[in-house]
Amino acid sequence: MQSPPPRTANADQIDLRQVFGTLRRYAVPLALTPLVVAAATYVLSQQQAPLYESSASIIAVDPTAQNSLLKDTVLTAPPLPQGAVQEVLHSQNIVNNIINSLEKSSLSPEVIREISGDLKKELSANVFKRVEVRARLDPQQRGVYEISAQGETPEAARLLAETSVAALLAWDTARAKQGVTRSLESLQAQLKNLTERIESVDEPLERESLLSARGQLLQNLSQLVVLETAATGTLIPVADAVAPNRPVSPRPLRNAALAGLLSLFLVTGLVLLSDSLRRRVNGTEDLLPLGLPVLAQLPLLRRRHLAAGFLPAAHSGPLYEGIGFLRINVQSMLGNREHRRLVISSSYPGEGKSSTTAALAESLGAAGQKVLVIDADLRRPTQLKVWSPDRIGTHPLLGTDLTLPPATTVTEMFLRPDAAYATRVGTNVDLLPAGTPHRGDGAGGILSQPAFRTYLDRWAQGYDYVLIDTPPMLGLPDTLAVAPYTDGVILVVEGGKTRLNDVERSLQNARVANVKMLGIVLNKIARTSDTYYAYGPETTGAAPVLPAVRD
Repeated sequence: MQSPPPRTANADQIDLRQVFGTLRRYAVPLALTPLVVAAATYVLSQQQAPLYESSASIIAVDPTAQNSLLKDTVLTAPPLPQGAVQEVLHSQNIVNNIINSLEKSSLSPEVIREISGDLKKELSANVFKRVEVRARLDPQQRGVYEISAQGETPEAARLLAETSVAALLAWDTARAKQGVTRSLESLQAQLKNLTERIESVDEPLERESLLSARGQLLQNLSQLVVLETAATGTLIPVADAVAPNRPVSPRPLRNAALAGLLSLFLVTGLVLLSDSLRRRVNGTEDLLPLGLPVLAQLPLLRRRHLAAGFLPAAHSGPLYEGIGFLRINVQSMLGNREHRRLVISSSYPGEGKSSTTAALAESLGAAGQKVLVIDADLRRPTQLKVWSPDRIGTHPLLGTDLTLPPATTVTEMFLRPDAAYATRVGTNVDLLPAGTPHRGDGAGGILSQPAFRTYLDRWAQGYDYVLIDTPPMLGLPDTLAVAPYTDGVILVVEGGKTRLNDVERSLQNARVANVKMLGIVLNKIARTSDTYYAYGPETTGAAPVLPAVRD
Protein backbone atom coordinates (compact mmCIF):
# COMPACT_ATOMS: atom_id res chain seq x y z
CA MET A 1 0.00 0.00 0.00
CA GLN A 2 1.36 3.42 -0.91
CA SER A 3 0.41 6.86 0.27
CA PRO A 4 -1.60 8.91 -2.20
CA PRO A 5 0.20 11.63 -4.14
CA PRO A 6 0.07 15.13 -2.67
CA ARG A 7 -1.59 18.02 -4.37
CA THR A 8 1.28 19.97 -5.83
CA ALA A 9 1.43 23.50 -7.15
CA ASN A 10 1.56 24.32 -10.84
CA ALA A 11 4.88 23.29 -12.34
CA ASP A 12 5.22 26.69 -13.97
CA GLN A 13 5.14 28.49 -10.62
CA ILE A 14 8.39 29.50 -8.93
CA ASP A 15 9.19 27.63 -5.73
CA LEU A 16 10.56 30.42 -3.57
CA ARG A 17 11.58 27.98 -0.87
CA GLN A 18 13.78 26.17 -3.36
CA VAL A 19 15.18 29.44 -4.70
CA PHE A 20 16.07 30.70 -1.21
CA GLY A 21 17.45 27.29 -0.32
CA THR A 22 19.73 27.40 -3.36
CA LEU A 23 20.91 30.90 -2.52
CA ARG A 24 21.55 29.85 1.07
CA ARG A 25 23.70 26.90 -0.05
CA TYR A 26 25.82 29.22 -2.21
CA ALA A 27 25.83 32.10 0.28
CA VAL A 28 29.61 32.21 0.60
CA PRO A 29 30.45 32.63 -3.12
CA LEU A 30 27.47 34.94 -3.55
CA ALA A 31 28.89 37.19 -0.82
CA LEU A 32 32.59 36.93 -1.64
CA THR A 33 32.42 37.36 -5.42
CA PRO A 34 30.89 40.89 -5.39
CA LEU A 35 33.30 41.94 -2.64
CA VAL A 36 36.33 40.70 -4.58
CA VAL A 37 35.11 42.27 -7.83
CA ALA A 38 34.32 45.58 -6.11
CA ALA A 39 37.74 45.67 -4.41
CA ALA A 40 39.56 44.87 -7.66
CA THR A 41 37.57 47.51 -9.53
CA TYR A 42 38.34 50.08 -6.85
CA VAL A 43 42.08 49.39 -7.04
CA LEU A 44 42.12 49.46 -10.84
CA SER A 45 40.08 52.68 -10.94
CA GLN A 46 42.48 54.44 -8.62
CA GLN A 47 45.36 53.55 -10.94
CA GLN A 48 43.72 55.19 -13.96
CA ALA A 49 44.77 58.68 -15.09
CA PRO A 50 42.28 61.41 -14.13
CA LEU A 51 40.10 62.97 -16.81
CA TYR A 52 38.54 66.44 -16.50
CA GLU A 53 35.48 67.86 -18.25
CA SER A 54 34.62 71.45 -19.13
CA SER A 55 31.50 72.81 -20.83
CA ALA A 56 30.53 75.87 -22.83
CA SER A 57 27.06 76.87 -24.04
CA ILE A 58 25.77 78.46 -27.24
CA ILE A 59 22.24 79.43 -28.16
CA ALA A 60 20.43 78.94 -31.47
CA VAL A 61 18.28 81.99 -32.35
CA ASP A 62 15.51 82.50 -34.89
CA PRO A 63 16.69 84.97 -37.60
CA THR A 64 13.09 85.86 -38.49
CA ALA A 65 12.60 87.35 -35.01
CA GLN A 66 14.73 90.43 -35.84
CA ASN A 67 13.08 93.84 -36.45
CA SER A 68 12.56 95.13 -39.96
CA LEU A 69 15.49 97.54 -39.85
CA LEU A 70 17.98 94.84 -38.96
CA LYS A 71 16.53 92.50 -41.55
CA ASP A 72 17.44 94.98 -44.26
CA THR A 73 20.97 95.63 -43.03
CA VAL A 74 22.09 92.27 -41.55
CA LEU A 75 22.44 89.03 -43.47
CA THR A 76 21.67 85.94 -41.34
CA ALA A 77 21.97 82.24 -42.09
CA PRO A 78 18.88 80.02 -42.24
CA PRO A 79 17.97 77.92 -39.16
CA LEU A 80 19.95 74.70 -38.62
CA PRO A 81 18.13 71.40 -39.05
CA GLN A 82 17.98 68.87 -36.23
CA GLY A 83 21.33 67.18 -35.49
CA ALA A 84 23.30 69.56 -37.71
CA VAL A 85 25.46 70.99 -34.89
CA GLN A 86 26.60 67.55 -33.74
CA GLU A 87 27.38 66.45 -37.29
CA VAL A 88 29.34 69.61 -38.04
CA LEU A 89 31.33 69.49 -34.79
CA HIS A 90 32.37 65.93 -35.58
CA SER A 91 33.27 66.62 -39.21
CA GLN A 92 36.75 66.39 -40.67
CA ASN A 93 37.21 70.16 -41.22
CA ILE A 94 36.10 71.16 -37.72
CA VAL A 95 38.27 68.47 -36.10
CA ASN A 96 41.27 69.68 -38.08
CA ASN A 97 40.57 73.27 -37.06
CA ILE A 98 40.34 72.21 -33.40
CA ILE A 99 43.66 70.36 -33.64
CA ASN A 100 45.33 73.34 -35.31
CA SER A 101 44.09 75.67 -32.58
CA LEU A 102 45.34 73.33 -29.83
CA GLU A 103 48.79 73.15 -31.44
CA LYS A 104 49.03 76.93 -31.13
CA SER A 105 47.97 76.89 -27.47
CA SER A 106 50.08 76.73 -24.32
CA LEU A 107 49.31 73.05 -23.60
CA SER A 108 52.19 70.63 -23.31
CA PRO A 109 53.08 68.69 -26.48
CA GLU A 110 52.28 65.37 -24.76
CA VAL A 111 48.72 66.48 -23.91
CA ILE A 112 48.21 67.89 -27.42
CA ARG A 113 49.37 64.64 -29.00
CA GLU A 114 47.08 62.63 -26.73
CA ILE A 115 44.01 64.76 -27.52
CA SER A 116 44.78 64.99 -31.24
CA GLY A 117 45.28 61.23 -31.50
CA ASP A 118 41.98 60.54 -29.74
CA LEU A 119 40.10 63.01 -31.96
CA LYS A 120 41.46 61.37 -35.11
CA LYS A 121 40.64 57.87 -33.84
CA GLU A 122 37.13 58.93 -32.89
CA LEU A 123 36.68 60.51 -36.31
CA SER A 124 37.66 57.24 -38.00
CA ALA A 125 35.44 55.13 -35.74
CA ASN A 126 32.58 57.68 -35.77
CA VAL A 127 32.36 57.34 -31.98
CA PHE A 128 33.04 60.56 -30.08
CA LYS A 129 33.86 60.96 -26.39
CA ARG A 130 36.37 63.82 -26.26
CA VAL A 131 33.88 66.43 -27.50
CA GLU A 132 30.13 65.90 -27.14
CA VAL A 133 27.03 67.98 -27.86
CA ARG A 134 23.93 68.04 -25.66
CA ALA A 135 20.95 69.92 -27.13
CA ARG A 136 17.86 71.34 -25.44
CA LEU A 137 15.73 72.64 -28.32
CA ASP A 138 12.11 73.44 -29.08
CA PRO A 139 10.29 72.24 -32.23
CA GLN A 140 11.61 75.28 -34.16
CA GLN A 141 15.21 74.19 -33.36
CA ARG A 142 15.68 77.10 -31.00
CA GLY A 143 17.42 76.51 -27.70
CA VAL A 144 20.75 75.79 -26.04
CA TYR A 145 23.63 73.59 -27.17
CA GLU A 146 26.06 72.48 -24.47
CA ILE A 147 29.53 71.61 -25.79
CA SER A 148 31.42 69.43 -23.30
CA ALA A 149 35.07 68.44 -23.71
CA GLN A 150 37.34 66.10 -21.75
CA GLY A 151 41.06 66.58 -21.17
CA GLU A 152 43.92 65.19 -19.09
CA THR A 153 44.21 68.48 -17.18
CA PRO A 154 41.66 71.16 -16.22
CA GLU A 155 43.25 73.62 -18.62
CA ALA A 156 43.23 71.07 -21.44
CA ALA A 157 39.50 70.46 -20.92
CA ARG A 158 38.80 74.20 -20.92
CA LEU A 159 40.83 74.91 -24.04
CA LEU A 160 39.33 71.98 -25.91
CA ALA A 161 35.80 73.19 -25.14
CA GLU A 162 36.75 76.75 -26.04
CA THR A 163 38.38 75.86 -29.38
CA SER A 164 35.46 73.58 -30.24
CA VAL A 165 32.97 76.41 -29.72
CA ALA A 166 35.18 78.84 -31.67
CA ALA A 167 35.46 76.42 -34.61
CA LEU A 168 31.69 75.86 -34.55
CA LEU A 169 30.91 79.60 -34.50
CA ALA A 170 33.38 80.24 -37.32
CA TRP A 171 31.67 77.60 -39.42
CA ASP A 172 28.24 79.11 -38.67
CA THR A 173 29.42 82.57 -39.72
CA ALA A 174 31.02 81.21 -42.88
CA ARG A 175 27.72 79.49 -43.65
CA ALA A 176 25.95 82.88 -43.51
CA LYS A 177 28.52 84.45 -45.85
CA GLN A 178 28.50 81.73 -48.49
CA GLY A 179 25.88 83.34 -50.73
CA VAL A 180 27.34 86.84 -50.45
CA THR A 181 30.82 85.54 -51.14
CA ARG A 182 29.70 83.85 -54.30
CA SER A 183 27.91 87.05 -55.41
CA LEU A 184 31.05 89.09 -54.71
CA GLU A 185 33.15 86.74 -56.78
CA SER A 186 30.66 87.02 -59.64
CA LEU A 187 30.53 90.87 -59.52
CA GLN A 188 34.30 91.10 -59.34
CA ALA A 189 34.58 88.99 -62.47
CA GLN A 190 32.04 91.25 -64.24
CA LEU A 191 33.91 94.37 -63.12
CA LYS A 192 37.14 93.03 -64.53
CA ASN A 193 35.46 92.27 -67.85
CA LEU A 194 33.91 95.76 -68.09
CA THR A 195 37.20 97.44 -67.29
CA GLU A 196 38.93 95.52 -70.10
CA ARG A 197 36.18 96.45 -72.57
CA ILE A 198 36.30 100.16 -71.59
CA GLU A 199 40.02 100.23 -72.21
CA SER A 200 39.58 98.72 -75.68
CA VAL A 201 36.60 100.90 -76.88
CA ASP A 202 37.16 104.28 -78.68
CA GLU A 203 33.51 105.09 -79.53
CA PRO A 204 32.41 107.83 -77.07
CA LEU A 205 28.77 106.70 -76.72
CA GLU A 206 29.65 103.06 -76.19
CA ARG A 207 32.40 104.02 -73.78
CA GLU A 208 29.96 106.23 -71.85
CA SER A 209 27.47 103.35 -71.61
CA LEU A 210 30.15 100.95 -70.31
CA LEU A 211 31.31 103.50 -67.73
CA SER A 212 27.74 103.90 -66.48
CA ALA A 213 27.36 100.10 -66.16
CA ARG A 214 30.66 99.85 -64.29
CA GLY A 215 29.50 102.55 -61.86
CA GLN A 216 26.34 100.61 -61.06
CA LEU A 217 28.40 97.45 -60.67
CA LEU A 218 30.76 99.20 -58.24
CA GLN A 219 27.77 100.37 -56.22
CA ASN A 220 26.37 96.84 -55.98
CA LEU A 221 29.80 95.50 -55.10
CA SER A 222 30.16 97.95 -52.22
CA GLN A 223 26.75 96.95 -50.86
CA LEU A 224 27.71 93.25 -50.94
CA VAL A 225 30.94 94.01 -49.08
CA VAL A 226 28.90 95.65 -46.35
CA LEU A 227 26.53 92.67 -46.21
CA GLU A 228 29.46 90.24 -46.05
CA THR A 229 30.96 92.14 -43.15
CA ALA A 230 27.65 92.17 -41.27
CA ALA A 231 26.71 88.54 -42.07
CA THR A 232 26.07 86.41 -38.99
CA GLY A 233 25.02 82.86 -38.19
CA THR A 234 22.23 81.56 -35.93
CA LEU A 235 24.58 80.47 -33.10
CA ILE A 236 25.50 82.88 -30.31
CA PRO A 237 27.86 82.07 -27.37
CA VAL A 238 26.17 82.12 -23.97
CA ALA A 239 28.56 80.69 -21.34
CA ASP A 240 32.32 80.37 -21.65
CA ALA A 241 34.24 77.24 -20.68
CA VAL A 242 35.73 77.16 -17.17
CA ALA A 243 38.58 74.96 -15.91
CA PRO A 244 37.01 72.25 -13.65
CA ASN A 245 38.14 71.58 -10.08
CA ARG A 246 37.49 67.81 -9.94
CA PRO A 247 37.97 65.02 -12.46
CA VAL A 248 34.92 63.27 -13.88
CA SER A 249 36.79 59.98 -14.01
CA PRO A 250 37.83 57.69 -12.59
CA ARG A 251 35.30 57.38 -9.76
CA PRO A 252 36.56 54.43 -7.68
CA LEU A 253 33.63 54.20 -5.25
CA ARG A 254 30.96 54.43 -7.94
CA ASN A 255 32.78 51.98 -10.21
CA ALA A 256 33.31 49.54 -7.34
CA ALA A 257 29.64 49.71 -6.31
CA LEU A 258 28.39 49.19 -9.86
CA ALA A 259 30.84 46.35 -10.49
CA GLY A 260 29.87 44.69 -7.21
CA LEU A 261 26.15 44.90 -7.96
CA LEU A 262 26.61 43.67 -11.51
CA SER A 263 28.72 40.72 -10.37
CA LEU A 264 26.14 39.90 -7.68
CA PHE A 265 23.36 39.79 -10.29
CA LEU A 266 25.50 37.71 -12.66
CA VAL A 267 26.62 35.23 -10.00
CA THR A 268 23.07 34.91 -8.66
CA GLY A 269 21.76 34.30 -12.16
CA LEU A 270 24.45 31.70 -12.88
CA VAL A 271 23.80 29.92 -9.57
CA LEU A 272 20.04 29.77 -10.16
CA LEU A 273 20.52 28.72 -13.79
CA SER A 274 23.00 26.01 -12.85
CA ASP A 275 20.71 24.82 -10.10
CA SER A 276 17.67 24.73 -12.41
CA LEU A 277 19.56 22.60 -14.92
CA ARG A 278 20.10 20.00 -12.22
CA ARG A 279 16.73 18.32 -12.00
CA ARG A 280 15.55 17.83 -8.44
CA VAL A 281 13.05 15.46 -6.93
CA ASN A 282 9.93 17.54 -6.33
CA GLY A 283 7.28 14.82 -6.29
CA THR A 284 6.48 11.18 -6.85
CA GLU A 285 6.23 11.71 -10.60
CA ASP A 286 9.99 12.38 -10.67
CA LEU A 287 10.66 9.00 -9.03
CA LEU A 288 8.41 6.87 -11.23
CA PRO A 289 11.13 6.15 -13.86
CA LEU A 290 13.32 4.60 -11.15
CA GLY A 291 11.02 1.61 -10.80
CA LEU A 292 10.86 1.68 -6.98
CA PRO A 293 7.72 2.19 -4.86
CA VAL A 294 7.32 5.40 -2.89
CA LEU A 295 6.58 4.02 0.56
CA ALA A 296 5.59 7.34 2.13
CA GLN A 297 5.65 11.07 1.71
CA LEU A 298 6.52 13.04 4.83
CA PRO A 299 5.78 16.77 5.09
CA LEU A 300 7.77 19.72 6.31
CA LEU A 301 6.78 20.96 9.75
CA ARG A 302 6.35 24.31 11.42
CA ARG A 303 9.04 25.18 13.93
CA ARG A 304 6.46 25.39 16.70
CA HIS A 305 5.65 21.73 16.08
CA LEU A 306 9.33 20.87 16.55
CA ALA A 307 9.73 22.79 19.79
CA ALA A 308 9.28 19.63 21.88
CA GLY A 309 11.33 17.45 19.50
CA PHE A 310 10.79 15.53 16.31
CA LEU A 311 9.09 12.45 17.74
CA PRO A 312 6.40 14.38 19.63
CA ALA A 313 5.66 16.19 16.36
CA ALA A 314 5.09 12.78 14.73
CA HIS A 315 2.22 12.04 17.14
CA SER A 316 -0.24 14.23 15.24
CA GLY A 317 -0.95 15.90 11.93
CA PRO A 318 0.33 15.02 8.46
CA LEU A 319 3.60 13.57 9.79
CA TYR A 320 1.65 11.08 11.92
CA GLU A 321 -0.32 9.95 8.89
CA GLY A 322 2.76 9.79 6.65
CA ILE A 323 4.61 7.59 9.13
CA GLY A 324 1.50 5.43 9.34
CA PHE A 325 1.63 4.86 5.58
CA LEU A 326 5.31 3.96 5.87
CA ARG A 327 4.68 1.45 8.67
CA ILE A 328 1.86 -0.27 6.79
CA ASN A 329 3.88 -0.45 3.56
CA VAL A 330 6.91 -1.91 5.37
CA GLN A 331 4.78 -4.51 7.12
CA SER A 332 3.12 -5.45 3.83
CA MET A 333 6.44 -5.88 2.04
CA LEU A 334 8.23 -7.92 4.72
CA GLY A 335 5.29 -10.08 5.80
CA ASN A 336 5.31 -12.01 9.08
CA ARG A 337 8.78 -13.59 9.06
CA GLU A 338 10.96 -13.21 12.12
CA HIS A 339 13.74 -10.75 12.74
CA ARG A 340 12.96 -8.45 9.85
CA ARG A 341 15.93 -6.15 9.23
CA LEU A 342 15.88 -2.84 7.39
CA VAL A 343 18.63 -0.42 6.47
CA ILE A 344 17.52 3.22 6.23
CA SER A 345 19.87 5.58 4.44
CA SER A 346 19.99 8.57 2.09
CA SER A 347 22.17 9.95 -0.67
CA TYR A 348 23.50 12.92 1.30
CA PRO A 349 23.45 14.18 4.91
CA GLY A 350 20.51 16.23 6.07
CA GLU A 351 17.75 14.41 4.17
CA GLY A 352 16.09 13.07 7.34
CA LYS A 353 17.10 9.40 7.43
CA SER A 354 17.73 9.30 11.21
CA SER A 355 14.48 11.03 12.16
CA THR A 356 12.58 8.82 9.70
CA THR A 357 14.17 5.73 11.29
CA ALA A 358 13.15 6.86 14.77
CA ALA A 359 9.59 7.75 13.72
CA LEU A 360 9.13 4.38 11.97
CA ALA A 361 10.47 2.54 15.03
CA GLU A 362 8.10 4.38 17.34
CA SER A 363 5.15 3.67 15.02
CA LEU A 364 6.00 -0.04 14.87
CA GLY A 365 6.40 -0.12 18.65
CA ALA A 366 3.01 1.53 19.14
CA ALA A 367 1.54 -1.19 16.90
CA GLY A 368 2.83 -3.87 19.28
CA GLN A 369 6.03 -4.78 17.44
CA LYS A 370 9.32 -5.09 19.32
CA VAL A 371 11.87 -2.90 17.56
CA LEU A 372 15.64 -2.57 17.85
CA VAL A 373 17.24 0.57 16.38
CA ILE A 374 20.97 0.36 15.60
CA ASP A 375 22.79 3.65 15.01
CA ALA A 376 25.40 2.49 12.47
CA ASP A 377 26.33 6.04 11.45
CA LEU A 378 29.47 5.89 13.57
CA ARG A 379 30.95 9.11 12.21
CA ARG A 380 27.88 11.31 12.79
CA PRO A 381 25.60 9.50 15.26
CA THR A 382 22.17 11.09 15.62
CA GLN A 383 19.72 8.65 17.21
CA LEU A 384 20.40 9.71 20.81
CA LYS A 385 19.63 13.30 19.81
CA VAL A 386 16.33 12.22 18.27
CA TRP A 387 15.20 10.06 21.19
CA SER A 388 16.78 11.98 24.11
CA PRO A 389 16.48 9.00 26.52
CA ASP A 390 17.69 10.85 29.63
CA ARG A 391 15.40 9.07 32.10
CA ILE A 392 15.27 5.64 30.48
CA GLY A 393 17.65 2.89 31.58
CA THR A 394 19.47 0.06 29.81
CA HIS A 395 18.90 -3.69 29.83
CA PRO A 396 20.89 -6.69 28.57
CA LEU A 397 20.22 -8.27 25.19
CA LEU A 398 19.49 -11.99 24.88
CA GLY A 399 22.61 -14.05 25.49
CA THR A 400 24.46 -11.26 27.34
CA ASP A 401 26.76 -12.31 30.20
CA LEU A 402 25.41 -10.38 33.16
CA THR A 403 28.69 -10.72 35.06
CA LEU A 404 30.52 -8.48 32.57
CA PRO A 405 30.55 -4.66 32.66
CA PRO A 406 27.82 -3.40 30.27
CA ALA A 407 28.76 -2.43 26.71
CA THR A 408 26.15 0.19 25.78
CA THR A 409 27.38 1.44 22.39
CA VAL A 410 27.91 -0.25 19.05
CA THR A 411 31.66 0.35 19.23
CA GLU A 412 31.89 -1.24 22.69
CA MET A 413 29.72 -4.18 21.60
CA PHE A 414 32.14 -5.01 18.79
CA LEU A 415 34.94 -5.15 21.33
CA ARG A 416 32.88 -7.04 23.95
CA PRO A 417 29.94 -8.69 22.17
CA ASP A 418 29.00 -10.82 25.21
CA ALA A 419 28.33 -7.70 27.29
CA ALA A 420 25.83 -5.98 24.96
CA TYR A 421 23.19 -3.78 26.59
CA ALA A 422 20.37 -1.93 24.81
CA THR A 423 18.92 1.45 25.81
CA ARG A 424 15.17 1.57 26.26
CA VAL A 425 13.97 4.68 24.39
CA GLY A 426 10.24 4.08 23.96
CA THR A 427 7.40 1.63 24.13
CA ASN A 428 8.69 -1.65 22.64
CA VAL A 429 11.68 0.27 21.19
CA ASP A 430 15.34 -0.29 22.15
CA LEU A 431 18.39 1.52 20.82
CA LEU A 432 22.01 0.55 20.26
CA PRO A 433 23.64 3.99 20.12
CA ALA A 434 26.77 4.56 18.08
CA GLY A 435 28.78 6.11 20.88
CA THR A 436 31.58 8.63 20.43
CA PRO A 437 31.84 9.81 16.80
CA HIS A 438 34.68 8.22 14.80
CA ARG A 439 36.52 10.51 12.38
CA GLY A 440 38.95 8.01 10.86
CA ASP A 441 38.62 4.85 8.79
CA GLY A 442 38.04 2.69 11.88
CA ALA A 443 34.28 3.27 11.81
CA GLY A 444 33.86 1.79 8.36
CA GLY A 445 36.18 -1.08 9.29
CA ILE A 446 33.91 -2.14 12.15
CA LEU A 447 30.87 -2.45 9.90
CA SER A 448 32.88 -4.31 7.23
CA GLN A 449 34.11 -7.04 9.58
CA PRO A 450 32.83 -10.58 8.86
CA ALA A 451 31.76 -10.83 12.52
CA PHE A 452 29.15 -8.11 12.00
CA ARG A 453 26.60 -10.59 10.63
CA THR A 454 27.11 -12.85 13.64
CA TYR A 455 26.64 -9.94 16.04
CA LEU A 456 23.61 -8.74 14.11
CA ASP A 457 22.00 -12.18 14.37
CA ARG A 458 22.66 -12.20 18.13
CA TRP A 459 21.35 -8.68 18.74
CA ALA A 460 18.21 -9.29 16.67
CA GLN A 461 17.04 -12.11 18.94
CA GLY A 462 13.75 -11.23 20.62
CA TYR A 463 12.88 -8.37 18.19
CA ASP A 464 10.33 -8.28 15.39
CA TYR A 465 12.13 -5.48 13.51
CA VAL A 466 15.71 -4.26 13.41
CA LEU A 467 16.13 -0.79 11.89
CA ILE A 468 19.71 0.18 11.04
CA ASP A 469 20.51 3.87 10.55
CA THR A 470 23.56 3.99 8.20
CA PRO A 471 25.65 6.85 6.73
CA PRO A 472 24.68 8.48 3.39
CA MET A 473 25.26 6.15 0.44
CA LEU A 474 27.14 8.63 -1.76
CA GLY A 475 29.50 9.65 1.02
CA LEU A 476 30.58 6.36 2.56
CA PRO A 477 30.45 2.63 1.66
CA ASP A 478 29.11 1.62 5.10
CA THR A 479 25.54 1.14 3.85
CA LEU A 480 26.69 -1.26 1.14
CA ALA A 481 28.71 -3.19 3.74
CA VAL A 482 25.76 -3.59 6.14
CA ALA A 483 22.84 -4.06 3.69
CA PRO A 484 23.69 -7.64 2.48
CA TYR A 485 22.83 -8.95 5.97
CA THR A 486 19.37 -7.37 5.92
CA ASP A 487 16.12 -7.55 3.98
CA GLY A 488 16.97 -4.40 2.02
CA VAL A 489 17.42 -0.66 2.03
CA ILE A 490 14.90 2.16 2.26
CA LEU A 491 16.24 5.36 0.70
CA VAL A 492 15.13 8.70 2.20
CA VAL A 493 15.02 11.50 -0.39
CA GLU A 494 14.50 15.17 0.50
CA GLY A 495 11.94 16.75 -1.78
CA GLY A 496 12.91 19.94 -3.59
CA LYS A 497 16.60 19.57 -2.73
CA THR A 498 17.99 16.17 -3.66
CA ARG A 499 18.96 15.91 -7.33
CA LEU A 500 17.47 13.09 -9.33
CA ASN A 501 20.83 12.02 -10.73
CA ASP A 502 22.13 11.62 -7.15
CA VAL A 503 19.26 9.26 -6.38
CA GLU A 504 20.08 7.34 -9.56
CA ARG A 505 23.73 7.13 -8.51
CA SER A 506 22.74 5.71 -5.11
CA LEU A 507 20.57 3.07 -6.78
CA GLN A 508 23.33 2.25 -9.26
CA ASN A 509 25.81 1.74 -6.41
CA ALA A 510 23.32 -0.57 -4.73
CA ARG A 511 22.86 -2.63 -7.91
CA VAL A 512 26.60 -3.00 -8.38
CA ALA A 513 26.95 -4.18 -4.75
CA ASN A 514 23.97 -6.57 -5.20
CA VAL A 515 22.04 -4.73 -2.50
CA LYS A 516 18.25 -4.92 -2.53
CA MET A 517 16.41 -1.57 -2.58
CA LEU A 518 12.94 -1.84 -1.02
CA GLY A 519 11.61 1.62 -1.78
CA ILE A 520 11.87 5.36 -1.30
CA VAL A 521 10.57 7.73 1.37
CA LEU A 522 9.99 11.22 -0.03
CA ASN A 523 10.73 13.53 2.89
CA LYS A 524 10.17 17.23 3.69
CA ILE A 525 7.45 17.79 1.08
CA ALA A 526 5.81 21.22 1.20
CA ARG A 527 2.05 20.88 1.17
CA THR A 528 -0.71 23.36 0.49
CA SER A 529 -3.19 24.26 3.20
CA ASP A 530 -5.82 21.97 1.63
CA THR A 531 -3.76 18.83 2.33
CA TYR A 532 -5.45 15.55 1.51
CA TYR A 533 -4.72 14.26 5.01
CA ALA A 534 -7.83 14.65 7.12
CA TYR A 535 -7.31 12.32 10.05
CA GLY A 536 -5.00 11.90 13.01
CA PRO A 537 -5.12 12.09 16.77
CA GLU A 538 -4.67 15.85 16.57
CA THR A 539 -4.59 17.05 12.97
CA THR A 540 -2.59 20.21 12.44
CA GLY A 541 -1.39 22.11 9.43
CA ALA A 542 2.11 21.98 7.97
CA ALA A 543 4.35 24.61 6.54
CA PRO A 544 7.77 24.47 4.90
CA VAL A 545 10.40 24.54 7.63
CA LEU A 546 13.23 22.02 7.91
CA PRO A 547 13.27 19.71 10.94
CA ALA A 548 15.73 20.67 13.61
CA VAL A 549 17.60 17.34 13.46
CA ARG A 550 20.16 17.05 10.65
CA ASP A 551 21.43 13.56 9.94
